Amino acid sequence: MLIVLFLLVIIIFMSIIAFLIGLYKVLFDKEDRAFGIKLLTYSVITMIIGFGSCTALLESGAI
Repeated sequence: MLIVLFLLVIIIFMSIIAFLIGLYKVLFDKEDRAFGIKLLTYSVITMIIGFGSCTALLESGAI
C-alpha cells in the first residue's frame, strides 16, 4: 500500500505542475487559451481524485 500512496503523491505533484502551466497559458499566452483551460480543468480533477484517494488510504488505516 505504501507504493500506491507514493504513486498518488507523484500524481498530485504532476497535476500541480500542470495546473501552473495551464494558469500561465491562460493568463499570458493568448494563442493557447483553450488548451490552458483544458489543462486547468484536467489538473483540478486529478488533484481532487489524488487527494481523495490519499485521505481514504490514510483514514482506513491501510498504511
